[in-house]
Amino acid sequence: MTTGIEELKLPKKRTTRGPGKKPTLVGTSLRLPKEVMAYFDANFAYTKQAKMREILTAYVNNQQGK
Repeated sequence: MTTGIEELKLPKKRTTRGPGKKPTLVGTSLRLPKEVMAYFDANFAYTKQAKMREILTAYVNNQQGK
């Protein structure tokens, strides 16, 4: 005999997110000069972190090509 509680149980939640479309990023703490932050604040106020990442990635790729 069933009590009907089995139908009320919620399915288990996934514990991991699964593979993403973009590669994962590494979190780090970075100390920068005031002039650098002022430049990015003035020119890329809302996308400053993404712009820094883009510039650093381009620099590294350029250095590897030499």
